[in-house]
Amino acid sequence: MFPLTVLGFLASGPHRPLVALLWTLPMLLLLLAEYFGPAETRVVPEPVPASLFDALLYLLSVLQLLNLFALGRMVSQLGWSGMAEVGASLADLLVVRTMVSADFVSAGICPAHELIHRRSAGQRHLGRLLLATLGYDHFYLAHKLGHHARLGSADDPSTAFRGESFEAFYRRGLRQQWRIAWSARRGAVLAGMAFELGWLGVYTMLFGPLAMLVLLHQARGAIRTLESVNYFQHYGLTEDSGPGRVLAWRNDSAVSLFMFLALTRHADHHRRPGVSFWALRPAAEGPQMPYGYMVMALWVQRRNESFRTWAERQLDLGRGGVEPRLPKADTASGAIRTAFPGSGKRDRRNGAGRMPAG
Repeated sequence: MFPLTVLGFLASGPHRPLVALLWTLPMLLLLLAEYFGPAETRVVPEPVPASLFDALLYLLSVLQLLNLFALGRMVSQLGWSGMAEVGASLADLLVVRTMVSADFVSAGICPAHELIHRRSAGQRHLGRLLLATLGYDHFYLAHKLGHHARLGSADDPSTAFRGESFEAFYRRGLRQQWRIAWSARRGAVLAGMAFELGWLGVYTMLFGPLAMLVLLHQARGAIRTLESVNYFQHYGLTEDSGPGRVLAWRNDSAVSLFMFLALTRHADHHRRPGVSFWALRPAAEGPQMPYGYMVMALWVQRRNESFRTWAERQLDLGRGGVEPRLPKADTASGAIRTAFPGSGKRDRRNGAGRMPAG
């Protein structure tokens, strides 16, 4: 529903300022639904055909590609000749900034993440295509060879150490992802870069340099959102967390479950990375997130010190007050300050699994 809403906004634009701002209401409603909405721990019954969920993946992929072109078309038609046109164009760009990067995550990166784990070469290529349109093709290699293979280690680009700020994690993760992908398959990385540059060239020829810059800005926002999800999903769950450490924080937001293709059942995804998203199950242990993914991403990016202080308390409660430290090489990434107003959000009962041996 959200990608269709974004497509409606982009395809019907440019808009008058008030009309443009009204299109942000679905985003606001989603955030409120995540904040106040129910939990969902049910699983899909076995008789439901897998083809239904594959069709959803393909539909989301088509919507992502349509939204990419609709974005370019709308931006190319923005007017800049007078104050009224400038005001209307800035309102449209404000709505783009508010909604499009979130859509690129839900209709682009999340389906791509699912597809790159599939056995079918065609599905994996489709996943890479979706990533490449956002300039993130190397994630295909770095995610599987880095995050899944090195989960919780110092070489894992997607697990945040205790005390590590989001900005430090984001910079470290980008460097490590490139290094992992480049060292594993240099030819594939170069091919992906060539496609990405060609894609940007075609996009610029079709819609102009402003559209290309807007696309890059929204792609960057989507990547930062993805990395903020990695940040809070695994914060502090490193190899030195102890023999009973879990794979991911728990989250059972119903809105996030549907909007991000069961990425909320992330611990089970690490236990069974080849299992389709609709078959993932919640487990029964691990630290609990208080909000859905979109609210958590905003918290991590906008008030990171507050998030870290809260997360540290949850981890300490789970370990009886034991506080593992950052690896020596990463202690400069920031110690926790203690002042935090706390979070009174109610607990949602969901699960995360234990890390299998090895």
